[in-house]
Amino acid sequence: MAAAIDEWWPLLNEQIRFWVVNNVFSSLAPYTLQEIERAGGPSADDPYWKRDADGGRCLPQDGLQWVIRSPDFAVMSRPKDPDPRAAYFRRTWPRR
Repeated sequence: MAAAIDEWWPLLNEQIRFWVVNNVFSSLAPYTLQEIERAGGPSADDPYWKRDADGGRCLPQDGLQWVIRSPDFAVMSRPKDPDPRAAYFRRTWPRR
C-alpha cells in the first residue's frame, strides 16, 4: 500500500512540488507520477488518482485539500520575485 501524501510529498523534488502547487487542477505528467511512486506514493495505475476526461491522473479531492493546506502552498504559490532590472527598463522606456 502506498504511503499517505504527507509522507511522500516532502521527498519530492522542489521543482515538482512547485509545479503541482501552481497547477493543482491539472493532470500530472508521467515523470511526476514516477517520482511520486519512487518517493513512496501511489503508482500511476493506483485507484487513488482521479482521472480527467483525457485519462490523465490528477490529485483527488483529499490530495488537493492537503496540498492547499500545506506550508508549501503558502510559499510556492506566490509569484517569483520580479527581475530588478525590469523596473529600470520600465523607467527608461521611451514615451511617445
